[in-house]
Amino acid sequence: MLQLGKRELETIYKQAADEYPAECCGVLSRASGEENARMHRCENIQDRLHAEDPENHPRDARIAYYMEPQELYDIISVVEKRGGSVAGFYHSHIDCDAYFSAEDKERAMVWDEPAYPDAVYLVVSVYERTIRGYKCFSWDEGARDFVAVDLVVAE
Repeated sequence: MLQLGKRELETIYKQAADEYPAECCGVLSRASGEENARMHRCENIQDRLHAEDPENHPRDARIAYYMEPQELYDIISVVEKRGGSVAGFYHSHIDCDAYFSAEDKERAMVWDEPAYPDAVYLVVSVYERTIRGYKCFSWDEGARDFVAVDLVVAE
């Protein structure tokens, strides 16, 4: 389960609408002793990767995201140095519903195991810059798959 403040969720919604028609992305962290996760926006470099090497990166930012690696590393490093942890990740889906795609699963896995087994993945649905909802997913060891879970939105 993931708990996110209403303001944080609204900020993610704004990022998703502002970056439309590209997918937005970011990291969710939890400080030691805090229940609410915090969001850290990341740059989606999928368009750049696609332009540089379309054979190895056939998808553009409208249908995929790729967090800038140094930025991702820096965010996680700072969070962990402060005693916090990665609570999850978020991204948007453009002009379609929120679901955990095969590519989302592939990117969340390393050698058939989740890279962050305790992380929750928040997917936001955006149609024409309008947020249509979200769904959250986390790893279920028994099912050996990502399953839908609840998001608690706190004031």
